[in-house]
Amino acid sequence: MNEDKHVLFLELGVGGNTPVIIKYPFWRMTFDNKKAVYACINHSEAYCPKEIEDRSICIDGDIGVVLETLA
Repeated sequence: MNEDKHVLFLELGVGGNTPVIIKYPFWRMTFDNKKAVYACINHSEAYCPKEIEDRSICIDGDIGVVLETLA
């Protein structure tokens, strides 16, 4: 439905315990849609695959502090 549209996949605090629910699908959808951007904010687990790093924003930090800083 949104394969050709600009999409931001925003991941907030998703850890490594259940990556198949959010993290992996977001990576796949970003990879599949060349107009998509993947962004994550996570303390000690902000990363992405090489295949999408040119369209990714990974911020290692406390979500509350990062969002407050952006506001």
